[in-house]
Amino acid sequence: MQTTVLSADVGGSHITAAVIHPVTQSIVDDTLIRKKIDAHASASTILEAWTCALIEAQEASGKQCTDLAVSMPGPFDYENGISLIKGMNKYEALYGFNVKEVFAKRVKLPPSRVRFLNDAEAFLRGEIIGSNLAEKSQVLGLTMGTGLGTAFFNSGVVKDLNLGSSRFLDGIAEDYISTRGLLTYYRSLGGAGIDDVKSLAEVISGDRKAKETMAQLAHWLADFLLIHLTALKPDAVIIGGNISKAYHLFLPEVVERLAAQKILVPIKVAMMGEQAALLGAASLINS
Repeated sequence: MQTTVLSADVGGSHITAAVIHPVTQSIVDDTLIRKKIDAHASASTILEAWTCALIEAQEASGKQCTDLAVSMPGPFDYENGISLIKGMNKYEALYGFNVKEVFAKRVKLPPSRVRFLNDAEAFLRGEIIGSNLAEKSQVLGLTMGTGLGTAFFNSGVVKDLNLGSSRFLDGIAEDYISTRGLLTYYRSLGGAGIDDVKSLAEVISGDRKAKETMAQLAHWLADFLLIHLTALKPDAVIIGGNISKAYHLFLPEVVERLAAQKILVPIKVAMMGEQAALLGAASLINS
């Protein structure tokens, strides 16, 4: 029987699901489903929303899929499918839950056919598949959104680095380079009425506090990269996630600050969007 993969990307505020074509490694037409998620809701509410997206995508394809692959933020027991997310301002209610068993039951698959992959790793795998980045022997991938994900591609292998949890300033990198970090900084300047980075970017021309916040992001990101680029020595860096959509407001300054330290690694903005994590997770089935 031909393998058909139902793939999903779980973010801090959404889930996206789709069926992936086994030959073209592309999303099957009309199967892409996206739902907003309240990451602070009860476990039953979150799981119901997640599984509804999976079921809708599978039903849109008109057939039962043979496998389920899920891009999931950490900390998470990826082998056993158990959520270990705690103290991350999201999905606290799911701590200790066996998500694999719930998904397997709802999409009617044996648990052995349900697999999970770190979201940063899935993102980078998908970008490698969908672009010419395979020409680069070493690529550092960053996903900047609700949290900060990091992964490294080295000669055909992608690994999660978990640098978002590395020491940075007075905490960890994710405390600063994330939606949470930016909004906290914006509010510390006296800003109000903004709940996401998209809105922050939209008011930047008339809001000095928003402009200063994006400039601070450039400083933080450059300092973070200066710490790790020297050790990792990638041939390229690729940035994705919702914050990367506002790249024109911070990336030029990041590049300038790195160049001042003679760091000339090219930084690319992700081209695949949310499809990257879907394709990357699905690629796990045939790896």
